[in-house]
Amino acid sequence: MKLWYGFLLFLLAACNAQPQLQSDIAEADSRVFHPRIYWTEAPSNHAIVSWTSDKMGEVNYVVYDTKPTSETSAYKYRVEANQNGQITYKPSDAYAGVPKSFFHHTDVEQLEPNTTYYFRFCTDNACSPEYNFKTAPSHSAQLTVLFGGDSRIGKEEGADPAAHVDRRAANLLVKQLVEDDSTILALVHGADFGMNANWQYLYHWFNDHELTITDNKRVLPLIISRGNHDHEIGFTENFRLGKVTENNSDGYYYCTQLTDSIALLTLNTETSIAGYQKEWLEQTLALKRPSSAWLFVQYHKPAYPAVKHFDREDFARVRQVWVPLFEKYDIDIALESDGHALKKTVPLLQNKPNPKGIIYIGEGGMGVPQRTPDPERWYFLNGGHASSNHHVWKLTFQPQVLSVKAFGFNKDTLLSFELNRKNL
Repeated sequence: MKLWYGFLLFLLAACNAQPQLQSDIAEADSRVFHPRIYWTEAPSNHAIVSWTSDKMGEVNYVVYDTKPTSETSAYKYRVEANQNGQITYKPSDAYAGVPKSFFHHTDVEQLEPNTTYYFRFCTDNACSPEYNFKTAPSHSAQLTVLFGGDSRIGKEEGADPAAHVDRRAANLLVKQLVEDDSTILALVHGADFGMNANWQYLYHWFNDHELTITDNKRVLPLIISRGNHDHEIGFTENFRLGKVTENNSDGYYYCTQLTDSIALLTLNTETSIAGYQKEWLEQTLALKRPSSAWLFVQYHKPAYPAVKHFDREDFARVRQVWVPLFEKYDIDIALESDGHALKKTVPLLQNKPNPKGIIYIGEGGMGVPQRTPDPERWYFLNGGHASSNHHVWKLTFQPQVLSVKAFGFNKDTLLSFELNRKNL
């Protein structure tokens, strides 16, 4: 019996040791995989290119250019990774069959706005295939992003990667939406990537994330927040955001200036929401509102939950500390996660329905098992919505109108509405 059990563990490790998606590697003795792009404050001229390797390597670097290039040595630009290290590896990771791996993060700066860049990442002489991404425009009141959260599954996530069927469906939906609409520039992710942030979970998350890459190798940049399932050290190792995490490793709150007139504030419900974060929030809202055609926020735990108890202390704190600032500076829309349902509130102001108020959408449908919400809560009545549906949101910002749609896995429209620009 013990011999058979050991053989079974060996087979699981063998099956899980290699990503099976788009990670074609140049060298047989070394592997680089998990391509991803992170956007922080200035996506028109800065991006973080990150990847995973099976060896630390002596030299880790990114090459890039504004045109496709067949040879690694022929790219115009090269920059070395500035953050490298071994990903924390626990006995439970080994038991789950994931390999020891290393993280690499590279700040790519002085980019041109609204430009497609072609790139490869390398660890020593092992280089990735060529991928591409597009920088944000510097001047525009028009832009499209996708939004979704909660792409983990349940307790058996690490033991059975095949159980990630819904997360993979969500990622394939992202890919289809991007291939259908080239104006989509980023994926805003509302957090809870794995059951926790240990490597046995994030390894499979990054494998599955490769399904969002389009057929022409376009990588959609991520604008991430942090959730209650993202507390382990593996989160800061693998989702390191350069200066954002160097300045405050527990922070993960920052403002992404998508264009000169569209700004997204990412907040962190997993650290103190008062104190420095509240001060930063008010200062940033005061700075950005006068110049923003569109000003919106994202964070994990909801102010107006669709599933969990309305009076829970952490939700009440969001309403007490942040919502008055959202209302003072008249943000356009709030993006929430955590609940595992599809929701849209009616416009809310001072904790009451008001046509001049703020709509809150969410609430986490990118692969996590969906829960049953309560559509009879007062903030859903007479124009709101709450249902149990996996989904990805698409937000299209135009000079005068914001178009908002929620898509199901079959690319069917589950919910749609429009908002007029407030500060005309």
